Amino acid sequence: MSNNINAIFKSMADGNMNALGELYRTFSVRVFNYARAITRNKEMAEDVTHDVFLRIYSQASRLAKMDNPVAYIMTAARNESFDHIKRGSRITATLEDISEISDTSATYDRLFIEDAFSLLPSNQRETVYLHHVCGFTYKEVSQIMGVPLVTVKWRCGKAMQQLQAYFNQETEDNCDGVTGHNNKKIAEKYAD
Repeated sequence: MSNNINAIFKSMADGNMNALGELYRTFSVRVFNYARAITRNKEMAEDVTHDVFLRIYSQASRLAKMDNPVAYIMTAARNESFDHIKRGSRITATLEDISEISDTSATYDRLFIEDAFSLLPSNQRETVYLHHVCGFTYKEVSQIMGVPLVTVKWRCGKAMQQLQAYFNQETEDNCDGVTGHNNKKIAEKYAD
């Protein structure tokens, strides 16, 4: 895959706009989802995604020679996300996001998981997201985040322990016998 992406970068450096489109189709969803996990805002994640691909296009000739272009793309998404957070106010949910929530058990499950996930420190949340959601190896996460491999493994392990403890506690305290948690409690929390 890396050689193919390097070829796309080379083609972009030669001015081929179709190559940018191919790269965008291949990575835009991953970049958007990663940016949204960091910024927790749909509009900001869209801006981040576009800015990342503009940056990549402007630096295509230099990037064609990279060893791990995927790590570069995700690192650019990470850095751009934090830059956007610094520049603008951080809105945790927009009216559009809230209107997308429907009254289903799956929505409660998603909210329950998001609630648990939000309790993690940001560095652990990001590590878990990259490894378990995006499917990057520990080594790739280490490169993207710019931290030692042992740190990535520790953060993932610690986060999984904290999530397990949260799920166990919530299940004990609020179990409704059907979904494993109290849908009414979650509905009340997000009704306001």
